[in-house]
Amino acid sequence: MEKIQPRFSTSSGDPRLDRRYEWAAAALSEGDAATAVDLLDQTLGEAPGFVAAWHLYGKAKAKLGSKEEAAEAWRQCLVLDDADHLGARLDLARIGAIPAELAASDAFSGRLFDDYAERFDSHLVESLSYHGPALLKDALARACAAQSRALSFAMTLDLGCGTGLMGEAIRAETEFLAGCDLSARMIEKARSKTRDAGGPLYDKLAVAGLVEFLASRRDASADLVIAADVFVYLGELAPAFAQTARVLTATGLVAFTVQDHDGEDVIVGEDRRFAHGERWLRRQLSEARLTPLLLEAASTRKDRGKPVPGLVVVAGRA
Repeated sequence: MEKIQPRFSTSSGDPRLDRRYEWAAAALSEGDAATAVDLLDQTLGEAPGFVAAWHLYGKAKAKLGSKEEAAEAWRQCLVLDDADHLGARLDLARIGAIPAELAASDAFSGRLFDDYAERFDSHLVESLSYHGPALLKDALARACAAQSRALSFAMTLDLGCGTGLMGEAIRAETEFLAGCDLSARMIEKARSKTRDAGGPLYDKLAVAGLVEFLASRRDASADLVIAADVFVYLGELAPAFAQTARVLTATGLVAFTVQDHDGEDVIVGEDRRFAHGERWLRRQLSEARLTPLLLEAASTRKDRGKPVPGLVVVAGRA
């Protein structure tokens, strides 16, 4: 394929070609992948730098069973947009063209949740029956009870805090609450929330990736690191676990949820989220010198009315 100067745009710059792209998207959504391919062939012939059209072309080719051509189209997305705003790496991993651990994209996640921020809380809770924060708080309570310790933390780091749903659940149990998220709009929503007793819900908020955020913290400075439904957007967890182990106090805890699957490794599912096998997860925790205190099957949400398989984990330093 021809190499073109890298650039990201959701438009071709030509309204006529943008309309043709929209027709192709409509055809694919109605199950007519062949028509979508025909329309996109015409579109890309005139606008070879149209990243969104290449991404849709890959989806149409995959629907037709042409995985090699789909992979070629998604690789062209990355030539044009190395930051991967459209999640082409996720699609490549989904069809086995690259390892799942290499598929995460901060640009894609940030863009996805910027677009999602306004309806995030209502969609999760009402449409997906999301209860990840309550699940994690219950798991923490049981893990603390098993150690005969109070459910109380001086410093809590909320990774991928989003609009603050986890913060709302754990605020009463923590003295200082800091959160991070890749989406500036999500952080705006979290910043607007207040605690029951008055004052901001979060004491500190940052627009940052979770590994970057953890790396900015001092050694042994956090009593709790928590991540509610965040690792479903991150394939490789070793850097996050290593930084978590570094920032935890000697008695500190890390609590998180992941999606699970029947295999042993990491995969990207049809929902374009990462699923981490239990044995793989235990190995990654062990390598980071973190010991599971509680590891159970649990589902944080539903998809098409069915619970999504997952795990809830509470761990401490080895």
